[in-house]
Amino acid sequence: MTRLILVAFSSLIFLFQSCQQKQASEDKIKSIKNAPVTKYKLASENEIADFWAGTSDSIKNANHKEWKKYAKTLDSSFHRLERNKFSVMNTWAQTELKSYRNDSVALFYPFSGPDFFYANLLFPQAQKYVMVGLEPVGAAPTPALMKDTILFNYLNEVENSLYAIFNFGFFRTNAMRENFNKENMNGMLPLLYLFVKRRGYDIISVEKVRLAADGQFKSFPISAIDTSKDLRRVVKGVHFVIKQPNDSPTQELFYFSFDLSNANYAKHPEFEQFVRKQKLNATYLKAASCLMHKTYFSFIRNLILANSKIVLQDDSGIPIHFFEEDKWESKLFGSYTGVIKLFKGDEQPDLITRYKRDSAVIKPLPFGTGYKFNKGKSNLQLVIRK
Repeated sequence: MTRLILVAFSSLIFLFQSCQQKQASEDKIKSIKNAPVTKYKLASENEIADFWAGTSDSIKNANHKEWKKYAKTLDSSFHRLERNKFSVMNTWAQTELKSYRNDSVALFYPFSGPDFFYANLLFPQAQKYVMVGLEPVGAAPTPALMKDTILFNYLNEVENSLYAIFNFGFFRTNAMRENFNKENMNGMLPLLYLFVKRRGYDIISVEKVRLAADGQFKSFPISAIDTSKDLRRVVKGVHFVIKQPNDSPTQELFYFSFDLSNANYAKHPEFEQFVRKQKLNATYLKAASCLMHKTYFSFIRNLILANSKIVLQDDSGIPIHFFEEDKWESKLFGSYTGVIKLFKGDEQPDLITRYKRDSAVIKPLPFGTGYKFNKGKSNLQLVIRK
């Protein structure tokens, strides 16, 4: 009798525990369903971007020795630049650009290549970045789908493409033409991923874009292969929505593969319409090959002059005489004594005169930038619309 009572009691305890576990499980499921949805969902490209940025390997093989070597090399380069240059640039910008870097609606950066890093370093709070270069967007392959030999070569190609920006502070056009027209590495996208992640951003979305006739953009999946017959006749690029992992707002980044010479510019009024719609605050020009010194780049020069509130540039940008002194205030930094041999004939005598005339009030530039990239040899002009 006693044994029967114990069995019955044990059964009751088991039943009670089972009911408790079931209720706990139901409560857990209910809590998950009712939990607030995360406001920002990260794009799957985040993992791919982390891989190419050398910041995380969650999609190939965490023990992949070649990737680890690649990541270590990138870490070393960025740490060196942060110590020797980036921190100095940021401190300078906090003082000299204080009134302009925190309220910029859109930053325009023509002749940029994939150089999001410097643009964001100087103007970190821009709502939009509009960058333009000759190089195609291309693709960023999924590492998990690549054979080790191909991956090894690709990692080397990414490293090689960064040589100029790491050592000189700008991308060289001829080198980019060679680096980004290969079977594997066929465009800017891997480097855009790399710089976005190295600036601490998460990618909310990334899509290919094409400009419509009215200057609006149409989006396509980043993995889409566009086979349209008119592909060569449209302005195309890529559009990112990015966000720092805190309470800061989202920001946008556009990169367009577009020839800014007058002959091509005139064929695409949609490009100018798009740029005008962005309500430019600032334009940034660095290592711009003195192209806007030429008459056949006057359209892009006029677009900048008509729409920018400020222009931050080195001497390879817009010649200083185009900024009429009754309309623009100019602040000069560093030193200017002429151009490098490659751009002989593009000297600005009036800018040399300005630097000599105002030498007593011109502030030094505490970092190197532009074609004379050594500290003490560089110049910047901050030109502000009155």
